[in-house]
Amino acid sequence: KSVEPIYSTDDAEQALTFFDGYPYNHPISIGRDVTCTLYDAGHILGSAISIIRVKKNGRICTIGYTGDIGRFDKPIINDPTLEFAQEDRKVDLLIMESTYGNREHEPVVDLKPHLKKEIVKTYNRGGSVIIPSFAFGRTQELLYFLHELYNENEVPRLPVYVDSPLATEITRVFGEHPEVYDQETHETFLEQKKNPFSFKQVHFTKSVEESMALNREKKPHIVISASGMCEAGRILHHLRFKIHNSKNTILIVGYMAMHTLGRRILEEGSKYEKSGRSGAPPMLKFFNKEYPLKAHVVKLGGFSAHGDKNEMLRFVKKSNLQIKRIAVVHGEEDQSVSFAEHLNKEGFAAFVPKKGETLQIQP
Repeated sequence: KSVEPIYSTDDAEQALTFFDGYPYNHPISIGRDVTCTLYDAGHILGSAISIIRVKKNGRICTIGYTGDIGRFDKPIINDPTLEFAQEDRKVDLLIMESTYGNREHEPVVDLKPHLKKEIVKTYNRGGSVIIPSFAFGRTQELLYFLHELYNENEVPRLPVYVDSPLATEITRVFGEHPEVYDQETHETFLEQKKNPFSFKQVHFTKSVEESMALNREKKPHIVISASGMCEAGRILHHLRFKIHNSKNTILIVGYMAMHTLGRRILEEGSKYEKSGRSGAPPMLKFFNKEYPLKAHVVKLGGFSAHGDKNEMLRFVKKSNLQIKRIAVVHGEEDQSVSFAEHLNKEGFAAFVPKKGETLQIQP
């Protein structure tokens, strides 16, 4: 049964007229006696931690909202803010995310070596690397690491195709905002007058015809394409032509939600790998046809844009915020409850609010 969209493209474009851009670290007046200051959350380009100060009856109440907290020590954008302005440090209530409140990611330092390992293994088999990737953030990180690996002559210089119009446009936007890049990116690329996301071997496909031509490419190459969960987009066509070949590798670099094709590829591929690839390969259905999953499936678990349990604890422990209470939200129940317990063990007053619960904040 078809579903009618609630909003149209025109509605979305009109909504953009209500958006205003503001810099980090500058108080914004959002009403009488109410100010908001945005700090870099280190999650994605432009992500922000909000500190809201409300003055009433001569007293000031301060509420912080982390939004999504990023990882530490990843390239391109800055780490989550730890140094807050003097007037924003005493927080009466911090509302904090808990997406990975009880999980640990692959260390950031292992990402590039792991990527190198899988590219070399696939090349030695004579195969290609297919990477389903989110257009925003993940594609740019992959290009950054590939650029470094190519500069260091650590991997064969295979052609890299970014086959996603949205990823291409977002990469252009990233290139226009070097003011939010971290020191590592400035030293590695900008000071050498290089674009982190553009190098000789990378090609951004511009047309459907170019995308289709990749399916006829026989020589080893790397394709980065959307959608990241393999539910739509050009990635489906690359899978259709590459999934049956045991020389190829499907590299999983992002979260795969339940009931998506990406999740089925990850789960069935992992089982097949653990079995030693013995017996018949699993069959996956898309485009109303079943395909044998003979390609190798490998997960790189450290590319998440969300901080894990330890990184979120690092944020609250290492920042200069003086926090009275923490409301743990934005996570599956088990993740939120577990993270609140971790916070309480560290000496914070944390709790998981119930849906519809009203909180009274005393400055």
